[in-house]
Amino acid sequence: MTRSLRLVQSFLLAAGLLPLAAQAQEVGPLTNDPSRAASLTTQPEMARPSVLALPFFDDFSTQPEGAPSQERWQRGGGTLVNNRFVLAPPSRGAVTFDGLKGNGQPYGSFFSDTDTLTSQPIDLSGLTPGDNVYLSYFWQAGNIFSAPTNASSSRPVFIRLEFLDNNGIWRQIWMQRSQGVRTGFRQLLFPVAEARYLHAGFQFRFHTSGNQSNVDNDDAWSIDYVRLDRNRSATDSTSRDIATSRPLTSLLKRYTAMPVWQYNANATPSAELNNVISTTINNLGPGPASTPVDWLGTVQILPAGPVATTTKAGKSLDPGTRQSPVTVDARSLAIPVTPEEKVLRHSIYLLTGEAATSRTVRNDTISRLTELKNYYAYDDGTPEGTLSIERFSNTGVRYRAYRFDLNKPDQVRSLRLYPILPAAAGRLITANVWDDVNGQPGAQPKATQSFTIPATLPAGQRYIDIIFSSPVPVSGTFYVGYGHGPFGNSVVPFALDLNNAPPEGYFLKNTFGTWENASFDYSSVGGAPNGSIIMRPVMTNNQTVTANTEAQAAAAYSLYPNPSSGVVRVEGAYQQAAVLDALGRSVWTQPAGQSRTGELDLRQLPAGVYLVRLTLPDGQLVHKRLVLAR
Repeated sequence: MTRSLRLVQSFLLAAGLLPLAAQAQEVGPLTNDPSRAASLTTQPEMARPSVLALPFFDDFSTQPEGAPSQERWQRGGGTLVNNRFVLAPPSRGAVTFDGLKGNGQPYGSFFSDTDTLTSQPIDLSGLTPGDNVYLSYFWQAGNIFSAPTNASSSRPVFIRLEFLDNNGIWRQIWMQRSQGVRTGFRQLLFPVAEARYLHAGFQFRFHTSGNQSNVDNDDAWSIDYVRLDRNRSATDSTSRDIATSRPLTSLLKRYTAMPVWQYNANATPSAELNNVISTTINNLGPGPASTPVDWLGTVQILPAGPVATTTKAGKSLDPGTRQSPVTVDARSLAIPVTPEEKVLRHSIYLLTGEAATSRTVRNDTISRLTELKNYYAYDDGTPEGTLSIERFSNTGVRYRAYRFDLNKPDQVRSLRLYPILPAAAGRLITANVWDDVNGQPGAQPKATQSFTIPATLPAGQRYIDIIFSSPVPVSGTFYVGYGHGPFGNSVVPFALDLNNAPPEGYFLKNTFGTWENASFDYSSVGGAPNGSIIMRPVMTNNQTVTANTEAQAAAAYSLYPNPSSGVVRVEGAYQQAAVLDALGRSVWTQPAGQSRTGELDLRQLPAGVYLVRLTLPDGQLVHKRLVLAR
């Protein structure tokens, strides 16, 4: 949403000139991102590499989401390698300057310097202008949420390229000021020809400025496909590369995750799979002829299950083709109908004939994970924005709810939500479960549970679990959601995934006692067309036992040593083991086939108090308390 539109909307709301229905829901930028803190741990501090030599290339497809690789980029700077904030990049993955620090927190409260991406030193000594060294890259203004703020004298919003000369001075080479619009990726090339840049410690860097608080807008920029090399020219704008681009679609037709027993209960389990999974590809090559490309799809049960493969498909791409759809038939990918919880990885592989050592071969593959565990989801667990309700309203309680269609009767154990802290801290919310009455939630919930959002969550934990006093039986179609208010002008923001959406009509809101479709179209103000609030019902598979019954069964099982440094033995026969954190969230599942060993290797989990959930051969659950000490 542009700043001017926000100001106009705020004035109209304060003046009472907008209907209350329009006031009840607000989509906003991601003012902080807890998931970023976890990404910091994926790249431990590395020894500074030796000075790099040409060619320098990075399309940000050779690493998982997180900080840029220290092999090519200096540590720090706050940028994020990702494929979910960017729009239609040249190749899978780009680096985003999102105005948040590396830990996902805002820089401050002013318009000023934000993120920086600085190359490691590159040895250009001994080169001359005749070596025709050029730097090229693609840039984009804005992100999946919105366009950046329009730059002005009081709002410096820009991205800048600088070169380090032989006197240690950074020289500005290019600057792009925001015009308040979101752009596609555009390519630029610059010569590195002046003698002051042709030295042994040359570096280049990108630097951005914008709103440090990220409250009113997302002053974001992205960079992709960075290439520095000799023997180039000002017209060298192509690369012999066929690359995947847009995020891969969900493996499941209705959800992004679902309980494994609900998947198995479908009369035809493969009907739960999407008709097709898809991405897009780009031909970055020079031509003049079109380029043939084949592809295939795969799915694998992690960590080391067999790989199921689709039949090969293909087509020819003309030079310069962008965002050409690529699909595979997901229904042909067989998923074993077994009771164990599963993590699936499905992928699309391009068969381009590139050598395994090619620097661009990594962008020929795109993958996504799907969990068949104990919960339903319409989201992928990563937020790109926020959704709040109850702003500018002093009466009544408003609700947001999801619809779910079961394959067999089940029970709702809890509602899992992703609050944005500290804005949501201390607010009292209510989780509800409703039966279906004529295609919408019933007038009264069949279960309700109040919960006060804590000020902080344990390190690495992003969700709250609102656990119902007893599991709630559901069958057929049911609804689950939350409500809160009134809070005057206060908001309670929850995480919003802007890359996935529930089926039309499955996200509902209740305003003044009336249920209606809550799906939103934010594209009219420059943002994503739809999205999913990160809200997940956790199910039980009707595995409910009384405390006395479980206590009797639990007495026959023991864990040792307890406390443990990480490797735990289980005494007693069981079918499967899982570990739950303090909020009942599954943080580890024993790989299929290892239960016979009776050994749980939990050395990757941090110290703390956990529950080990054992599924017995008859399906009964036993929980044992475990302390991990380091």
